[in-house]
Amino acid sequence: MAQVFPIIITHPLRNKVCIFPTEDDCELTSSDINSIIRRNPYSFNNIFYKPYIKRLEGIKKYKAIRRQYQKFKRNNIIKTDENPGFYIYNIIDNEKNEFFGIVGQIPHSDFESGHIHKIEKSLPETVAEKTKLVSHTGFVSKPITVVHENIDEIDDIISKYKSKIPLYEFTRNNGYIHEVWQVLDPDDINLIKEAYEHAEKFYIIDDNNNFEALHNIYKENHQKAQRIFSGQEAFNFFPAYLISQSQVKIHEYKKGLPVEYSKSTVEVISFLDKNFNIEPVDDYELPQKGEILLYALDGKFRLLPKKHIDTTLPDSFIFEEYILPDITDNQVFINYDEFKFCDGKRSTKCVENQLNKGNCKFGFIIRPMDFEEIENAIQQNIKVPYKSLYLEPRLLKGLFIYEI
Repeated sequence: MAQVFPIIITHPLRNKVCIFPTEDDCELTSSDINSIIRRNPYSFNNIFYKPYIKRLEGIKKYKAIRRQYQKFKRNNIIKTDENPGFYIYNIIDNEKNEFFGIVGQIPHSDFESGHIHKIEKSLPETVAEKTKLVSHTGFVSKPITVVHENIDEIDDIISKYKSKIPLYEFTRNNGYIHEVWQVLDPDDINLIKEAYEHAEKFYIIDDNNNFEALHNIYKENHQKAQRIFSGQEAFNFFPAYLISQSQVKIHEYKKGLPVEYSKSTVEVISFLDKNFNIEPVDDYELPQKGEILLYALDGKFRLLPKKHIDTTLPDSFIFEEYILPDITDNQVFINYDEFKFCDGKRSTKCVENQLNKGNCKFGFIIRPMDFEEIENAIQQNIKVPYKSLYLEPRLLKGLFIYEI
């Protein structure tokens, strides 16, 4: 079970909702962001990426971001709710798939007590930077995505509000439609809280670095405020977008190994031979369970684990344990920031383009996990490598801002 509470959110005014939120950084290139800033002075990107802000470092940068954020509030571009409530948030993609979820807040104590599980590893350096950023700016730009088992009572509440006029309804340049309903009725709020209390499985499978940063702030404040700790302070909770398993799509990540690891294809095949049966392939197909595809400029290969490898383990875990150490000279730390990632929505051409441009030496295509494998990983206390899961829907930044 998890305790899910109504939340106080800062969000754009209705006449700015089409132009203030923005896609996540991983969805945009630097040139995309610069173009948005030049064209749209009301974009959320202006808070973080104005040229003078990007030139600053450390606390000076954090303070500049906070000033810019407060300026947006003074100029009535965004506002903070007076009363807590839930939000029903629907994203409709270009294929008319709908992704309904509920925005609320969850106490960090539920994570510490094991009621909520985190699937992926985080990057310590990135978490440390994000912790400083949130501590000094005082807000996070979007909720953490939490997936749960299907809950009939939540489906009933969502169906009820779908027939009402949304608080927001707008379309982005990519054609995606976003709809938001606010839930303030006390009876409906209690129904939502009670429904989540009876569910058992909750997984954090996106925004792992952001969650870790928020959890660090919770622990730091908890230690400082032992004698005046009420449990109701904002830092005791994290904002969550709760969505059922049937509403999400999990794609594979395609991982490109940095060019610094410059063994030849022949050498790599030789190293991998002790753990895998290796078969050349002509065309791309999504790997089956236990298979990993290797792309190089001079060939494509299917890697089939040998009998001594436990193929009930997640494929991304097998990749990190049995492939990376051998082809990277057993390096203790792999800097994932140097990898080139292509999410599962992109075709295999993404990997081939990275190879042809010389951006990476080898590309690996790894099958996405399903929820049965996620549950098995939790039971075995396994954390899968960073960027093993690419989840849809993707939330906008700036639509649901949570102030700490």
